[in-house]
Amino acid sequence: MSDSSTAEQWLIARVGALPATSIGWFRAGVGFYNKKKYNFSIECLKRAVELDPLNYNAFQIMARACIAVNRRDEAVEALKQSVKLDNPTDWQLLVELTSQKGNTISETDIVR
Repeated sequence: MSDSSTAEQWLIARVGALPATSIGWFRAGVGFYNKKKYNFSIECLKRAVELDPLNYNAFQIMARACIAVNRRDEAVEALKQSVKLDNPTDWQLLVELTSQKGNTISETDIVR
């Protein structure tokens, strides 16, 4: 199976089934992340949060997968969702990513 296929195609070809729940998609996403198949991981984790928008763990791993493939803006958005869901562990990475060069914040942005 080529790298240009989707996670869904990979799962059907190799496993013969697709996850039916947010947890299933999350676990598949973690599996792909651990195998360094970051785009497949992101795809699965997006499916997980479509099914359960409160799954901050999926946002957390998705952010790290996005960082691994240089999708910084998506990583920041995933981290923002994670901290909005009261996940305190992602504040550090969110601050670090939003403090990098080229990402300036004005005082008016802070007041909002």
